Amino acid sequence: MLQVGGVAAGNLGTMHQAPVTPWGNNEELAEEYARDPKAFLMERCDLWTPHCSFMGSLVCCATYYLPAFDILPNGTKFYRTDTSHNEALWQGKVGLVVGKGPLAFRDEPALGVYFHDQNVEIGDWVQWDIHDARQATLNRIHCRYVKDTAIIGKWDDPRFVY
Repeated sequence: MLQVGGVAAGNLGTMHQAPVTPWGNNEELAEEYARDPKAFLMERCDLWTPHCSFMGSLVCCATYYLPAFDILPNGTKFYRTDTSHNEALWQGKVGLVVGKGPLAFRDEPALGVYFHDQNVEIGDWVQWDIHDARQATLNRIHCRYVKDTAIIGKWDDPRFVY
């Protein structure tokens, strides 16, 4: 069976399209995600990103799912309430760039679109307006497809958006 980060990846698909935790029900994986969500998401997306390409000017982002808890400097876990966690889940307005089409962030003079050398790269945290993105779940990673012109900004840390 195929292994990703020590996790069996035999089921490569899911019918679930709504936001879903990328770590499943395993407390150990939830802690791994809380410690480094970028590394966690990149590792899991590496399972499928080599096998796909995105069209046009679309940017595919693994939605940042606010962790169920934060790990405080003393090692204590600070758990979020279900209400705050669910609200952050459905907003889904920031994510990690995991793919982009060949026309993303190219100037289109005929359309009056100029990026002035602004761009995003794989591994950047980006923000968008929730109404500008379409969602899909790819191998248990909730993703949003966003047009390059709908990217609002880049962030060093996605927690600042919430």
